[in-house]
Amino acid sequence: MSTLVGACHCGAVTVTLPDDAFGVVLCHCGDCQRLHGNAFAMLVADPAQVHWQGEAHIGRYRSSERAERTFCTHCGSRLAKEPVGAARVMISVGLFPAELPRRIRKHVFEHSKPAWYDLPAVEEMP
Repeated sequence: MSTLVGACHCGAVTVTLPDDAFGVVLCHCGDCQRLHGNAFAMLVADPAQVHWQGEAHIGRYRSSERAERTFCTHCGSRLAKEPVGAARVMISVGLFPAELPRRIRKHVFEHSKPAWYDLPAVEEMP
């Protein structure tokens, strides 16, 4: 099985997930806007298939009733958004190389997006 490998800004935390992880989901919720300055781009995967290294540097907190967030305690990079009780984890696309072979597949909370940008196009699912 082919994998995708990403890392935080300082390299203290790395993540490996299957190459077939769901394409980019762009979250426009208010929490993501405050945490990232705009929408949060994520890859969606089964938590059992996501492998973290550098766990001593992974911080975690409950950002809302609906989600927990993880970050690198060394450099502050946002790592993941974990919906509470869901069978998926959303990994920050920013951890992966720019040439990641993915396109935006889905928008969530698009009704919350600010007026200063338009929604990017979504790639049709096969």
